[in-house]
Amino acid sequence: MTDEVVQRIVARAVYTPVRRGDIVAETVARLGQAIGMGLLRPGDRLPSEARLAADLGISAVSLRSALNMLRGAGLLETSRGRGGGTVVTDDAATVSLTSAEPMPSEAALRDLADWRRVVEGGAAGLAAERATPAQIAHLEELTGAMEAITSFPTWSERDTLLHLIIADAAGSERIVSQVGRLREEVHRLGQLVRAPTSAAKLANREHRELVRAIAARRPERAQQAMVRHVESTWALWLGLGRVAG
Repeated sequence: MTDEVVQRIVARAVYTPVRRGDIVAETVARLGQAIGMGLLRPGDRLPSEARLAADLGISAVSLRSALNMLRGAGLLETSRGRGGGTVVTDDAATVSLTSAEPMPSEAALRDLADWRRVVEGGAAGLAAERATPAQIAHLEELTGAMEAITSFPTWSERDTLLHLIIADAAGSERIVSQVGRLREEVHRLGQLVRAPTSAAKLANREHRELVRAIAARRPERAQQAMVRHVESTWALWLGLGRVAG
């Protein structure tokens, strides 16, 4: 998979306006979770502060406050002068910003699953209509690679990328942005649920079915496959979350 594909998805899913809550806190969450999900990887360079502030729709002062927090947490480092800039640290993958928040209620999990059914189900249907041959090839490559991964954190990073490539294949920047927000929620839950290896194996089978439907240009089948996958994930959250809690 080319770096250009990942960079385009990051631009559409991460570097988009921050619209809710405390601007500094939400910016820290946005960038920190992108690092945690593997969308921003060790060595990746962030855009210039002026560009990043404009992309996130926040002031330069708010951005600097957020970047200072992320540097203090060991996720980012900044060098000055020619060739300088802000990059994700080599140790970022081992740093966690997750708080000891409680597992969401059953009603909250149901609400998240419903949001995913509508947005990601619709995205899968559009992807079956609009995906380019290159995007389908990326999806097939990724599903194959995920079946060989034994580390759940690494698998989870690829899982996020797969869902975002499907959103990108739908051909709508708004959908990519929405799925990016959804993946933040899923990532947070992933920190709370002890997922066994068998959960990844189940998801791999569901991903394979989903990608086959997209490659076959079967929108209804692709949407149904995504909805089944979301419902399966919801059931795992509900069961494993009780264990984690």
